[in-house]
Amino acid sequence: MIAVLVLMFVGMGIGHFLRNKQKLVKLNDKLTLYAIFLLLFLLGIVMGSNEQIMNNLGTLGLHSFFITIGALSGSIVLAYFVGKLFFRNKLGKN
Repeated sequence: MIAVLVLMFVGMGIGHFLRNKQKLVKLNDKLTLYAIFLLLFLLGIVMGSNEQIMNNLGTLGLHSFFITIGALSGSIVLAYFVGKLFFRNKLGKN
């Protein structure tokens, strides 16, 4: 855990000093995207090779669907109330 935090703060420090170098920022964006794709691919391999996950995919998918709908609905409701509470004078005025 400490290693993760140290790496994050070191990365933030390096990013702070390199933020004005647009070519490096664009390269970092591409590398980050490819790293995410690689991680998703590897996660798919792990899930596909796990027999217990594959046998229960229908049940897991259904639970995931309802969790997603609940999270999305809660976010929309909360965003509505936060908008009314904090931005009531600014909403609707462009």
